[in-house]
Amino acid sequence: MKTIGNFGKFKQPIQISLRKRFIDIALLLCLFALVPFYCANPVIPTGGPKDVSPPEVTECIPANYSIQFDSKEIRINFNEFVNLKSSGSEIFISPPISNPPDYKLRGKSAVIKLDDTLSPNTTYIITFGTSITDITEGNSLSNFRYVFSTGTYVDSLMITGQVINAFDNQPQADVYALLYTDSSDTIPFDSLPYKGKPIYIAMTNEQGRFILSNLRYDAYKLFVLSDKSGDFQYNMPAEKIAFSDSLIYPWIGPKTTIDSLGTDSIQPQDTILSASIELSMFEEIDSTQDVKKSDLVKNDEFMIVFAFPPRDPVITPLNIDSTQVWWMEEYSLNKDTVILWTVAEIPDTLTLKISDEGTILDTVIISPTKIIPRKKQKKEEEKPVFLTLSWQPRGGTINHFKYPISGIFSYPIAEYDLSRIRLFTERDTVDLPIEFTDSLQRKFHIDYPWKEAKSYKIFIPDSSFISYTGLSHDTLVYSFQTANSRDLASLLVNVDISSNPGDYIIQLQSEKGKTLEEQYLNESGQIIFAFIQPGKYKLKAILDLNKNTYWDTGDYIKKIQPEKVFFFSKTIELRGNWDVEEDWSI
Repeated sequence: MKTIGNFGKFKQPIQISLRKRFIDIALLLCLFALVPFYCANPVIPTGGPKDVSPPEVTECIPANYSIQFDSKEIRINFNEFVNLKSSGSEIFISPPISNPPDYKLRGKSAVIKLDDTLSPNTTYIITFGTSITDITEGNSLSNFRYVFSTGTYVDSLMITGQVINAFDNQPQADVYALLYTDSSDTIPFDSLPYKGKPIYIAMTNEQGRFILSNLRYDAYKLFVLSDKSGDFQYNMPAEKIAFSDSLIYPWIGPKTTIDSLGTDSIQPQDTILSASIELSMFEEIDSTQDVKKSDLVKNDEFMIVFAFPPRDPVITPLNIDSTQVWWMEEYSLNKDTVILWTVAEIPDTLTLKISDEGTILDTVIISPTKIIPRKKQKKEEEKPVFLTLSWQPRGGTINHFKYPISGIFSYPIAEYDLSRIRLFTERDTVDLPIEFTDSLQRKFHIDYPWKEAKSYKIFIPDSSFISYTGLSHDTLVYSFQTANSRDLASLLVNVDISSNPGDYIIQLQSEKGKTLEEQYLNESGQIIFAFIQPGKYKLKAILDLNKNTYWDTGDYIKKIQPEKVFFFSKTIELRGNWDVEEDWSI
């Protein structure tokens, strides 16, 4: 092979350079080839406004508000893909049919299949509540209804109302307003909410409001149920109820412009509606007496909790001599709880038969001592046990103008020496009068002419009190300071009940609704709440129809509505050394 000039020397390097260039070009082409795949990889889009629009109905087949309806399938088309949520509770057909419709999604459509025979000349309403949402942000299409009639016209009468909680007047959302007609030939009228099926159904919104529309003219009984069981029947005591006192006739609703695709199918132009019905929802007291709880609180102290205050309770031991006095009884303030303090030797387990008014409620087995794990047993046995005392108020600065100083021992007291107790004032030491307030000598209060804005100390030497079990205490010291009246406020309320006379309980409540104190009133006049801590307060009035000095719930069987409550229109702010006066017409 003949070389030309000096090129022969560069034969190998030229081949290497060309090969390298070829590889670089090949790699570059591969990168360009991969770019479309990376670009096609789906990612979450960023930026842009958030979708807040609910789905829109674009078409209904058959059309909404159709007459002479005989289809077995309804298709509702939307402008986007949707979800159906809570179909069991929010989607329902009224009047109800034996076989509930089948609801399914197909693309951008909701398909409803009717597998039951529909009644002739009847207007049906399928209510969707807030169950229709878009699949991206969950925006709901509220209050959409599909209405159709198997007759020649669509019924147009309506009943509207609001449901509130009877105790606090708060609106009740997501409860069912139910209409019944007289079915006394098959179901007694009073038994309708227990055994009957409603003719029309509507659900309340967040404001507790409901609209029962497209009704035929008839006399209806109106009920509202929380219906936790989902059967549209009243199952007490777990469910709440509200009911109308009398039969209700629907009225002519607003003149309507029917928008077959819109969510609000009734567009009022003018109206002759009567006043909306207000219903108070309540939870009945379960009249079935029962033992809710029985337990050992601490050694020698048993607690039995009844469903409600027993009228004639009898507690009988079954495995010891029942003729022997083996306990002392102490009832709670509302009488539904009894504490048993054992005073006799009892076995490792105690069997008790609990009765009320001759009816055996329960048989319980309780151990008289707490079971301690072996690992802790030695420590518990070595730990000394003392008689303890709890003070009210707990100390610090106390409002002695309103709240007496009181105490409660951990066990009933058998022996005591009150002469040993001393009160230390800023100047001297005096005897302190203590008065027991219960037969077991476990609770006491102190009646003393306290001076405001002063410091005090109560000194109780050790073993001044001894329990019936022989427990004593160490030296007890209770230090506190009385309030200064200039740091407190007064509220004067001029109550006018002339337009709604009766017996009222006027309650002063905290901003969160806790009742702090109350006064009774049966005629217009002024009520004074004095020596109040600065803060924000509410006023509540209870119309005490049966004059038992507390609020009573309703009773459907006895046709008793819950007692009405009223709230002052605003929250009242009180400041130290202020007297605030308000006028309240109930």
